[in-house]
Amino acid sequence: MERPDQFETSKRVVWLLLGYLYTHPDAKDTAEGIMNWWLPTRGVMVNKTGVEEALNELVMSGWLTLTSHSASHSMYGLNRARIVELQRLFESSE
Repeated sequence: MERPDQFETSKRVVWLLLGYLYTHPDAKDTAEGIMNWWLPTRGVMVNKTGVEEALNELVMSGWLTLTSHSASHSMYGLNRARIVELQRLFESSE
């Protein structure tokens, strides 16, 4: 079982990534790019494992698409079929 602080960090990263995609719906990047560029704009520094766990959760729940160009170059982006749902999620929380 995960320690509560690790679980909370993962959930926070998921929320921050969805927030980033709400304001940048066309963004696509690798796990490393997301860790180095997307999250620091939100004032958060997370290790690669934490980012990968959040990305995997978002892919499995259908929020993100994953395109693999090679074993080391996987690109993540918003599942465009859920953009209206994402907008509703963030607009209802304002």
